Amino acid sequence: MGDKPRILIGTVTNQVKDYCWAAFKKQLLEFKKLGHDVLIVDNTHKIINRPPFKTIHYNPKPIYSKLAGTGRNPLTVITRDCMNILRDEFLKGDYTHLFVLESDVFIEIERLQKLVDMKADVANYTYPMRLSRNNGLISLCVQSRGTDNASIMLSPQDSKDLVESGLKVLNVDTINGRTISHCGYGCTLISRKVLEKIEFQAVITPDGKQPFPDSMFHEDVKSNNFYSVLDTDYLAFHANLHDETVKYKRVLDIQSKTTRRQRRASKRRN
Repeated sequence: MGDKPRILIGTVTNQVKDYCWAAFKKQLLEFKKLGHDVLIVDNTHKIINRPPFKTIHYNPKPIYSKLAGTGRNPLTVITRDCMNILRDEFLKGDYTHLFVLESDVFIEIERLQKLVDMKADVANYTYPMRLSRNNGLISLCVQSRGTDNASIMLSPQDSKDLVESGLKVLNVDTINGRTISHCGYGCTLISRKVLEKIEFQAVITPDGKQPFPDSMFHEDVKSNNFYSVLDTDYLAFHANLHDETVKYKRVLDIQSKTTRRQRRASKRRN
């Protein structure tokens, strides 16, 4: 395979994310200009092709029918299946890395190389999200584990404290006394040896919870002793319906009483 990485950009999407498809397509085209292949798995109920990218259609209707009335969350199973399609197609090629990019997440194109340069088995950027239990406040798509070994999403305060705190090793480093354990894989570079070992899962835990496959993926990464890192000095742009990234960065700037330009200037001086 040589020293130069061979990266497959993998995206799982459906019609719900089409509000930002035009902009996301431009981002994917920029990655293609760098020589990276792009694969889209689309689980829209009707077949949608997304030229010029290779698109595999996954029909979710049988899963909804099969799980109706069971209490099982069909989205966890659909996501698992689509991620494993990406994995299978990746392993058929001579790729060194799979870059999983959700279809409403945006980064500067050069940031992908930054993930490669970390030389980790799994390298992550994170992004803001809104959880109903946080009463409208925004947090990062990161989980932490306490002494009881149970993982929960970061609180809004822990999220603010985590931003720009450097490179964190998952399941090693801590935030406010809790171990940083998982993050959403919406902007994650995964090495080949990880995907050769790990399939994506959708499970029901003994206490009845149904974690999404990204949580189970990071559990498997941990149990197989792979080296996984999270770069907190960069936030990917989560272009969702609520403009959460824009609002979150504005809040952070106000709270720190600085602007991003001032913080960058401070970093250069130091």
